[in-house]
Amino acid sequence: MFAALAVPRGALGHTRLVGSDPPDLCAGVAALSAGSRCVASVVVAAPPPVIRLTFNEPVQPIGRGIRVVAPSGRRVERGPARATGRSVSVDVDAAEQGTYVVNWRVVSGDAQPERGRFTFTVGRPTASVAAFPDDRRTASRSGFVLAVVGRALHFLGYAFGFGSLAFRSLVLRPLAVPRVAAFDRALWRLTRFGLVALVLAEPLIVLGHALRLGISGDADVLADVLASRVGLVTGQRLGVALALWAVLAALETGSSASLKLGLALGIALAVIDGQAVHAVSVRPLAAGLVTNALHVAAMGTWVGTVIALLVAWRAADVTPLRVAIARRAGPVAATALLVAMGSGTVLSFQHLTGTGDLASTFYGRVILAKIAALIVILVFASASRRKGVGAPDRWWQGELATLIAVLLLAAVLVSLPPPARERPSGQQSGSDYSELTVGSGTATPSEPGLDAERIACHRLYSAREARSERLHRAVQSHVP
Repeated sequence: MFAALAVPRGALGHTRLVGSDPPDLCAGVAALSAGSRCVASVVVAAPPPVIRLTFNEPVQPIGRGIRVVAPSGRRVERGPARATGRSVSVDVDAAEQGTYVVNWRVVSGDAQPERGRFTFTVGRPTASVAAFPDDRRTASRSGFVLAVVGRALHFLGYAFGFGSLAFRSLVLRPLAVPRVAAFDRALWRLTRFGLVALVLAEPLIVLGHALRLGISGDADVLADVLASRVGLVTGQRLGVALALWAVLAALETGSSASLKLGLALGIALAVIDGQAVHAVSVRPLAAGLVTNALHVAAMGTWVGTVIALLVAWRAADVTPLRVAIARRAGPVAATALLVAMGSGTVLSFQHLTGTGDLASTFYGRVILAKIAALIVILVFASASRRKGVGAPDRWWQGELATLIAVLLLAAVLVSLPPPARERPSGQQSGSDYSELTVGSGTATPSEPGLDAERIACHRLYSAREARSERLHRAVQSHVP
């Protein structure tokens, strides 16, 4: 598993702000302490006509995209933000002297919500950042929890809905198992439960994204979330779930063609899932989508097989068929497990910079927790295989409970920003930056931490402001 770190990777880092005009001194700082000096705003001599943000990849503004609050509390942006490639900009009327607060909200290419704020000062500083309400932490936590619950419900619904169909196709049909009414009804209940879970998961995911972006105070946020990639993927997922619901009656008749159609819908949903997770940042894109589809389909088959075996063990009329079902289901579950582990390893480590990320980042620690859960599952599975049909029910139940824990950890993983693929040279996580005054002729920070690109931006901005100030003084000197 760790060998995957030695393979050349083509994944992009998570979406982040890499530059702004006026400059954001906190761009690239991973965590701000209460006394961090990077919150001191850059000071400009003349009010900027445009606020421009540059990200490391193309993004889509949400709501108005950029909101600018003047020292008096007045909103000064002129219309919604415009997106052009990696840049997002908005015209502003920053005529007042004092400190302005810039709030921005975007959705990244992998449908992850991103938001941030910074300040700049025209002339002389006035109110501090603390004077403006900031609900980012509370809203982000609530939205994150809701998104994780929604994604866990989606994964569970996929496993119950399409995993139970895979069990019919890969285990029951090759054995030509006669239809047992009680067992058959129990399997269809699993499929229906999965469909309900798939439908209920989508509103939770969308609302979680909206909360993380700050739905309060901007009625356009929820509408823009639905109009973004998040809404596109949500519509496609709901379409697949409703399509399966439409063919459910034909499936219950035992139609072979309907079963194949149901499995095809499951594969389509696995591909669609890749559009809203970190798989879209893998290059080439097709490799990321295919690997993610294999991972989701294998996971669903694996969990669906274990659940169906539990159902078979509880159905009295299936007792004579237990041995044949268990022997057939064993290789199916083992193959699905190997595919899920292999594809999951590739996807996870595409977003790590090294083995150190496993212990130093929350993303890495969640991966370690998944690995530990998989080891527990393998122990349960090995013990059950040795006992065969005589294995106690609690062993199967323990394996199922740990499987559900894996699904929950997977939901957390896809909701987290992965470690940055490429950090600019010289950038130090958590570094502080002293106040940078633009227009004074000096733009070099007094502490390390700003990368070459940002230093160049500061120097260019400083030179432009200095020329403007010299011209203004020259004009004033000739005015009687």
